[in-house]
Amino acid sequence: MTRIVAGKRPVLEAIRGGSPVHKVYLEARRHAPELYEAAREHGIEIEEVTRARLDEMSRGVRHQGVIATAGEYAYQDLEAILESAKSPPLLVALDQITDPQNLGAIIRSAVTFGLDGILIQKHRAAAITPSVVRASAGATEHARVARVTNLQKTLVSLSDRGFEIIGLDAGGDADVEHLKGSPAGRVLVVGSEGEGLRRLVRQRCDLVVQIHQEGPMDSLNASVAAAIAMYQVARLRRGSNE
Repeated sequence: MTRIVAGKRPVLEAIRGGSPVHKVYLEARRHAPELYEAAREHGIEIEEVTRARLDEMSRGVRHQGVIATAGEYAYQDLEAILESAKSPPLLVALDQITDPQNLGAIIRSAVTFGLDGILIQKHRAAAITPSVVRASAGATEHARVARVTNLQKTLVSLSDRGFEIIGLDAGGDADVEHLKGSPAGRVLVVGSEGEGLRRLVRQRCDLVVQIHQEGPMDSLNASVAAAIAMYQVARLRRGSNE
C-alpha cells in the first residue's frame, strides 16, 4: 500500500532513513538542492508539478511544496526491537494517545533522546499517518515503532522479563526528577491526552511519577510531559553506562 509523506524535512528523513520512497513530487521552480542531492544519491526520481497537484495529493496535510510517495510504514516487531536495543533497554509505551500532533511530537523526542523503541496500540490510538510523520519532522522514518494489541499484557510480559515499568501521570507517587539509575530495562508509560493512564495500565506500573510544576497552569500537554520524562530516563541510562 502506498503512503504519502508530506513536507520537506519529512521527505528528506524518509530518504535518509532508508524508507522505500518511490518518487518525489516538487512544486515547480522551488529551490531544493538538498532534496535533489538526497534523491540522486538514492536513485529516486523527482517530478516537478503544480501546487494544485500537491494540494490534491496531500489531502489537507501541509506539504511545503514537497511530497513523496513511499511504501507502507514499516512497523517493527517488539522482539526485534529488544534484540537491537542498547543495554539497558529503554522503551516508551503510549496508552491511547489519539492526537496525531502529540504522537508525532513524542516520536520526535524519543528518537532525539535515543530511546530504543515506541509501543503504540493497534486500536483506539493514533497510527503512523501523514499528519504524524509531518508532526514528527520525519522522525518516524528513523523510529522503531511496534503496535501491540493489548498494552496491559505487553507490560506484564516485559515486567516478567525484568523490565521496570514506570508510569507518567499527574498525581504520581514521586517526581520524575527523583528517579535513580537502574541496571534494569525500563518502559516509560505515557497516558492519554484527557484521561491519563487507564486504571488497569496504572496497576501494571512498578512506580508512577509526575512532573513537578510551580506555575499557574495545572497540566502539561502529553507530548511535552513525555519529552521531559524521556529526557530524564535517557539521562539516567547514560549515567548508568558511564
